[in-house]
Amino acid sequence: MGAGVQTTAILLEFWKRYDYVIFADTGDEKKSTMEYIENYLKPFCKSKNLEWITVKSHKGSLMEHCMKEKIIPIKMRRWCTQDFKVRPIQKKLRELGATAKNPIISDIGISLDEAHRANFTNDRKYQVLEYPLIDAKLTRADCYKIILKHGFPLPEKSGCDFCMYQKRSELRKLALSDPERFEKIVKMEKNSYDYPKRPLIGSFVLDGILNSNTLDEYMEESCDSGHCFN
Repeated sequence: MGAGVQTTAILLEFWKRYDYVIFADTGDEKKSTMEYIENYLKPFCKSKNLEWITVKSHKGSLMEHCMKEKIIPIKMRRWCTQDFKVRPIQKKLRELGATAKNPIISDIGISLDEAHRANFTNDRKYQVLEYPLIDAKLTRADCYKIILKHGFPLPEKSGCDFCMYQKRSELRKLALSDPERFEKIVKMEKNSYDYPKRPLIGSFVLDGILNSNTLDEYMEESCDSGHCFN
């Protein structure tokens, strides 16, 4: 569960498939994501007698780890996804009885219009990945309809509040709404041993982002939840 549009739609539409819902909390999820989980997703699961399980990395929060190791997430490796999402979930699956010979089926929130991002190789231990949205030929637009049909508000883009797949406009919004949190992200970026050669977002450092008027933020790659929750 990523708590974005696709995974929310999967939960609402296919909840009868599940015994439990697993959410990997990096310790740095967006405030809007955590509020959506508490206000909508957890109550829905409770109403359907589905167990909600939150897992975390043994390394602490993602930001704490970045500060300690003097690193930041980078698109080329996406180590943050592996260490703070995939591995904690796989650890929990083993605790729930999954083995390499008896894996647990995991539904992934990738819709038909993003099918190129799906991993059909089933190369993960303890998991067999399935894509109910693709199988049902449901697009992201269909996911919006499903969520609204159930009377839920549409969730904001989920993920960490300093995800490298964000647009700078999103971090500019954070800088205005929560300057204290934004300053912590700036401090983390500056603490990186590769600073300023390799910024967190795009090709510009975050310090001074409020004074940036460049248009390339509209050209940057972004995502909802597929990168971090498959």
